[in-house]
Amino acid sequence: MSICRAFPSKFAFWLAALVVLLLPLVSHAGLAGIDVPGSKRLTVADWGGAPITLWYLRGADTKADAPIVFVMHGVGRDADRYLAEWRDIALANDIVVVVPEYAQNYFPGSEGYNFGGVFDEAGSLQPKARWAYSSIEPLFDALRRHENLSAEQYWLFGHSAGAQFVHRFVMLGVAQRMVAAISANAGSYMFPVNDVDWPFGLRGAPKGGDAGIFASPMVLMLGDADSDPNHRSLPRQPAAMAQGPHRYARGQNFYGTSRQIAERTGQTFNWSCVIVPGVAHDNAGIARAAISIIKGWKPTPGADCAP
Repeated sequence: MSICRAFPSKFAFWLAALVVLLLPLVSHAGLAGIDVPGSKRLTVADWGGAPITLWYLRGADTKADAPIVFVMHGVGRDADRYLAEWRDIALANDIVVVVPEYAQNYFPGSEGYNFGGVFDEAGSLQPKARWAYSSIEPLFDALRRHENLSAEQYWLFGHSAGAQFVHRFVMLGVAQRMVAAISANAGSYMFPVNDVDWPFGLRGAPKGGDAGIFASPMVLMLGDADSDPNHRSLPRQPAAMAQGPHRYARGQNFYGTSRQIAERTGQTFNWSCVIVPGVAHDNAGIARAAISIIKGWKPTPGADCAP
């Protein structure tokens, strides 16, 4: 037999007050509270949109001209976890790793983050300066000023929802000072076709850069074990499902289609593809492979993405 008693009214009042106080924290990214030794935070509020907190790590011996790597977090908006998973890599390779936190309350849902906040809730095109994609360049400047860094370009890495952010960023021609992008294990893609609606195709998408959608250097990284068709966070919109049954298949389909279109239309194709054996939907596993590219290994442009 179970017994249920009502809370005393005074206790209920204070419990409700505590919930109200904690709600803003619950909606805030980084709730896991992972302690990343040596990490710092910097909030940037003057880029043109909502405030963004940079979670970053610069080793004590990391030089001012060290490579700067932006790491775009996933759907959990857990910047602290992503920084923790890159910490040892950063310290071992003398790079500055920075994870911008696109908090859910400022950049809600896929539209606010994965799809760059390009359109508002009413479906109207936002000014380009307010796109989430447009934050990267001023965030780069803010970090350089704050840490007295001298690197003139940055790397852009994204996993999962972050990979969705990265490849659309590249295709819309937003990058100005990017060395190259790495898009890893995205759940859906913006295919370079005009008969599929944004954000899964070009129909209705804002115009990209004049150089063409394939001009900016990008490496597509695919874990060949990221092949679960029932993964809990796999995008399931009809247009996403049409891209393939799981992330690995969707990535191969996207890369192969893009390469064929570039060749058929005579566009410069500065993308390449790397398959990471044995890695599933795992940012840490992909990061260990991505650092070799950041440190100088160059995949063959146009390389086949087949297993």
